[in-house]
Amino acid sequence: MDEDTHYDKVEDVVGSHIEDAVTFWAQASSVLGNLDPNKIYGGLFSEDQCWYRCKVLKIISVEKCLVRYIDYGNTEILNRSDIVEIPLELQFSSVAKKYKLWGLHIPSNQEVTQFDQGTTFLGSLIFEKEIKMRIKATSE
Repeated sequence: MDEDTHYDKVEDVVGSHIEDAVTFWAQASSVLGNLDPNKIYGGLFSEDQCWYRCKVLKIISVEKCLVRYIDYGNTEILNRSDIVEIPLELQFSSVAKKYKLWGLHIPSNQEVTQFDQGTTFLGSLIFEKEIKMRIKATSE
C-alpha cells in the first residue's frame, strides 16, 4: 500500500477481514519452528481475545507455552497457534516493570488463604490506580 516501502517482501499472514472486493486485512500467522525466549511475540489473551506483546517463559509441550505479557506482567499458558511474530517496530522494551514492597516477604509456611487475602488486598490498593512510590533498592 502507499505507506509500505517493503516492496517484493513475502510475508506469511492469515486473512482477518475483507473490506471490499480488492481490500483485505491480515494478521501475522502463527510462529513456525523454535520459539526464541529473548524475542517479543504477539499473544492472544484468553480473557478478551485481543493481541498483546509477550515473551515465552517456558515451552510446556509441543502445543503449549507459558508466556508473560510484557506490558502488563501477567502470565498464561497459550497454544502455539495463539503466538505470532510481530513487526520490528513493536520489538521495544516492556512497559510494565516488576516491583516488590520494601522490607516485606512471604513466609515459606504461608497458608493459601492468607496469601490470597494479601494478594486481593494489594490489588485493592493499587490495581488500575495511579500511585506514588519511593524506590528504596533494586535487585536483579
